[in-house]
Amino acid sequence: MKKLLLLISCVFIASFSYSQVNLTQLGYLSYAPQSVAGVWHYVDSVGHEYALVGAADRVSIVDVTIPTAPVEVQVVQAIPGQESLWREIKTYGHYAYAGSEGGGGIIVMDLSNLPGPISSYHYYGDGAIANQITTTHTVAVADGYLYIFGSGNGLSNGGAVICDLADPYNPVYVGMYDQNYVHDGYIRNDTLWAGEIYSGQFSVIDVSDKSNPILLTTQVTPGAFCHNTWLSDNSTYLFTTDELNNVPLGSFDVHDINNIKLLDTYFTDSMPTQEVHNVRVLNDFLINPSYGSQLVICDGARPSNIIEIANYPTGNFLNWDASPYLPSGNIISTDVDGGFYVFAPNYVRACYLEGNVVDSITGAPLNNVKVEVNGLARNISTDLLGDFRDGTVYAGTYDIDFSKPGYKTKTYPATVLANGVLTNLNVQLVPLIITGTVNSSVFGNGIANATVYFNNGTIFSSVQTDGNGNFTINSLSSGTYEITASSWGYISQCQTILVDGSSQIIFSLDNGYYDDFTGDNGWTINSTATTGIWTRVIPAGTTFQGNPSNPGVDVSFDCGNEAYVTGNIVGSSPNTDDVDNGFTTLTSPSMDLTTYADPYLDFYRWFYIQNGIPAASSDTLFISISDGTNTQQIDYATLGTFGNSSWIGKVVRVADYLVPTNSMKMILTISDKPTSGNIVEAGLDHFRVTEGTTGIVETKKSSNLTVVPNPFTNQFSIKISSSFDVSNAIYILKDYSGKVIQTGGILSNNLEISQLESLASGLYFVTVQNDKGFIQTVKVIKTN
Repeated sequence: MKKLLLLISCVFIASFSYSQVNLTQLGYLSYAPQSVAGVWHYVDSVGHEYALVGAADRVSIVDVTIPTAPVEVQVVQAIPGQESLWREIKTYGHYAYAGSEGGGGIIVMDLSNLPGPISSYHYYGDGAIANQITTTHTVAVADGYLYIFGSGNGLSNGGAVICDLADPYNPVYVGMYDQNYVHDGYIRNDTLWAGEIYSGQFSVIDVSDKSNPILLTTQVTPGAFCHNTWLSDNSTYLFTTDELNNVPLGSFDVHDINNIKLLDTYFTDSMPTQEVHNVRVLNDFLINPSYGSQLVICDGARPSNIIEIANYPTGNFLNWDASPYLPSGNIISTDVDGGFYVFAPNYVRACYLEGNVVDSITGAPLNNVKVEVNGLARNISTDLLGDFRDGTVYAGTYDIDFSKPGYKTKTYPATVLANGVLTNLNVQLVPLIITGTVNSSVFGNGIANATVYFNNGTIFSSVQTDGNGNFTINSLSSGTYEITASSWGYISQCQTILVDGSSQIIFSLDNGYYDDFTGDNGWTINSTATTGIWTRVIPAGTTFQGNPSNPGVDVSFDCGNEAYVTGNIVGSSPNTDDVDNGFTTLTSPSMDLTTYADPYLDFYRWFYIQNGIPAASSDTLFISISDGTNTQQIDYATLGTFGNSSWIGKVVRVADYLVPTNSMKMILTISDKPTSGNIVEAGLDHFRVTEGTTGIVETKKSSNLTVVPNPFTNQFSIKISSSFDVSNAIYILKDYSGKVIQTGGILSNNLEISQLESLASGLYFVTVQNDKGFIQTVKVIKTN
């Protein structure tokens, strides 16, 4: 528990939410404001059950024979000044031994008179280590010997001190392993499995000769900070914990200590960043008191596939310890915030899902194949040999998807998973090759070097066309994508389609100028500002005093989710990446506007300024056009002008400022007065050139559906154009893989879609169709 030396001053209250599964609280006892640490069990000669609780100020003996009414019957007070967060206890016959980092050596207790008074004294070492044991970290008892770990003051490294318990009330020192500090250990059959936390390993030590322990081998644990160890019932597997955030419990095959193998790692399901503190084993179940104040139980019957089957929240920081070894089967457990619990566990075997994935053509194993069991929020992928292991405590029927970029997703629908049963799936994935063409609608020829973008909310990929306008991409998983084809001098086009390699993707682009910034069409940036440089991104958004400063979304009715904005550090404060101490300029590629009779520039811009009095050329957004020789300002935004905190549409007639030429450009410059401290931001999206004020040059994207809000959290509305006949119409909500999430009829032109709280964050698609052949799809984004 050395981690608490660093963390005790900053104990936090975890606000995780999860249900109580297969653990029923029977009894509770509060020690607050005292903390509690280790707990162990004891049963007297008439079958009364007791918990020995290591409280900060005492050893507390609790009668749990009636589990719903635990009662403290005896205490052994700590010596004044020796209160401690750490106090660990083990038993041998009707004797108990408690050690603490607070001092006092080992408290030896005779429990034979319970529930009446008990006798006790402090053992500080004898013989060669007389009076050298003061502080200790943990203790263990096995085969008539007491093992004292992490001893302080008189001993060099704090290894393992071994005492003979031939007279259990009077331990006698017989030997020591002191090569490394031992934080905790487990002993079986004359072998000590020592958790050497600071050495980052467990050690295997032969203690058949207690006076001369011999180190046999060592093994690094997953976090190289081994906290404790415990053997499986058949002594073939060792389970280890590492006391570090984001580090899993480890499962090792130790039947041959000359060839120890890591089989599996386990993160708690509800709080995977919170590590297991201690592991205990009973009938191939792992009882795991853990950080995040949760007691969890895992099925360890298949040590290469550890599956959580029970959990229960107990406090605010750390469920310290648990003992599952009472004859009643009840589990006693402690939480560092001062709570003692009695639980009735429901031990149930998990449903095991295992198998292998290979390439259907070559037969080669496929690693990093994503395995998704519908309804289980687990991140499982195949290993280097193509093997996967998963499971759940919840028996049922599940759809199971296997996906990997470059392959068609394969689904095993309605797969039955049963408790205690291994379901084995050997999967062959078919390579996915996607082909297509980008053509000119005017000339019919292929457009060379056009870029095609694929986006399903998780995967973002692109490919360029060859000299004939053809493209091939083999790095995608099958599923529903928004696909955009773009090339400067053409009107971009996007389609929402199911990509499975069965058909060719065709784009036919009209001549013109349009950019929704899904891709890079050659806009250039020049800056002197230290932060807030123009960047083409999916806007992350910032807010200052309740008002959006940097946009959080792009213009919603164009292709893609990207826009140009000034700075975009995700999760930053509003003044972290706004425009500071200079200017940043964004310039379009050259446009030949002589092909238009009366060209207009049509675009959306964003501007935000915090406060202050801007200088003539600072804290202001200037928008200009150039004919290659002359430059004219066509728009600006500064303090007091409309347009703060929103996307504002602008339409400008080019001929009102310059005679259209074949080398026109639009230029946006935003600058910040040095040392002004103002938050200054700008954005640009949905840029296009139209023919006259009534001309329409638009993306090939529907505009009859408007989603509010988008992104959404729990529900959203779709406003349907009045020109769309909703009689006999339906909607279908799908995820990016094409799986139907929800469907229903449409009663009005304002469609409400709700009850979406359980959906995972990501990209979804809503298709609206009626019986007259009208079909339209719009993308929506789910956020937490």
